Amino acid sequence: MQGRRWLRVASYNGLAIALGLVIGLVVVAVGGGNVVVALSSFFISPISTTTNLGEVLVRFVALYTVGLGVGLALKAGLWNVGGEGQFVVGQIMAFVGVIYIGGVPASVHIFLILLLGAAGGLLWISVPTILRTKFAANEIVITLLFNIVATFVGLYALNGPIRGRTQSFGFPLTDLIPPSLALPLLIPGTRISIALFITLGVAVVMYLLVERTALGLRLSIVGESTETARYAGINVNRVFILVMLVAGTLAGLAGAMHATGVLGFLDPGELQPGFGYLAIIVALLGRKNMLGIGIASLLFGYVIIGAQDMAQLVPAQSGMVFAMEGAMLTGVSLASFLLARRGSP
Repeated sequence: MQGRRWLRVASYNGLAIALGLVIGLVVVAVGGGNVVVALSSFFISPISTTTNLGEVLVRFVALYTVGLGVGLALKAGLWNVGGEGQFVVGQIMAFVGVIYIGGVPASVHIFLILLLGAAGGLLWISVPTILRTKFAANEIVITLLFNIVATFVGLYALNGPIRGRTQSFGFPLTDLIPPSLALPLLIPGTRISIALFITLGVAVVMYLLVERTALGLRLSIVGESTETARYAGINVNRVFILVMLVAGTLAGLAGAMHATGVLGFLDPGELQPGFGYLAIIVALLGRKNMLGIGIASLLFGYVIIGAQDMAQLVPAQSGMVFAMEGAMLTGVSLASFLLARRGSP
């Protein structure tokens, strides 16, 4: 019976992904592109070169780290739509650490940079958490609005506290991170760093805590019914605070790792990276399961690179990737609704 339910979950989510691909192919056909070539590029290009495979893993790391927090919140019945803003604040705080921390060994400095990024995400979600637990405010609206605020905070920081002093050439961007403070690369010729191991380590800890301890059971009870949870003696607000703060911390950590391990600098174009919103899709696609979210993150990293390369082969299809992602989000949301109606996990 359990296998049959998971088969239904996989089939519904597979149809959601297929919907996004079909939308992309329709855009290709309408634009006069070669559908066969585009389809071949979509499936083959992500694994055709080491560089492309590295880009898939770069997106996997960002999506999985943020998605773990989103999935944790969803398991408790909360929606952290603010992963985007928390990710951006994590990037900003990473550069604060690069610029303003000194006099320590490089390894310690890197650790402090990542710690600052994680703290930035935690700080950014703390206000929505307080409003949700103390005043029963809608966390979807609040965290979404905080994404907008984070963009303006980033613009302020790029024009002031973290603006480059030697390499910005008068533009609102940071200097390049010194090589000694960048996360070490795992594969030469790619942008994948030891952030991959950090993310996998975090995932293992999250899996053990959520899937193998009483904490996961309490989260599920709260997510199913807060009234039942209170009757069972569970402090619902304490659970809400825990999952929201962890979600913000993970998003901030993801931003810091992306800044120091992938980008190397920050400019206004990186203040809306999109990972926070895509993490919602992978959390839904993974059915709030820590392992499932990882599989969905890897799959979506593959899809993103395939769609980007496919877009380069057809004329004037710059918006195709966004159309595909939007169609997938719609499909996954519809699949989640239908699965909930049928009583699937």
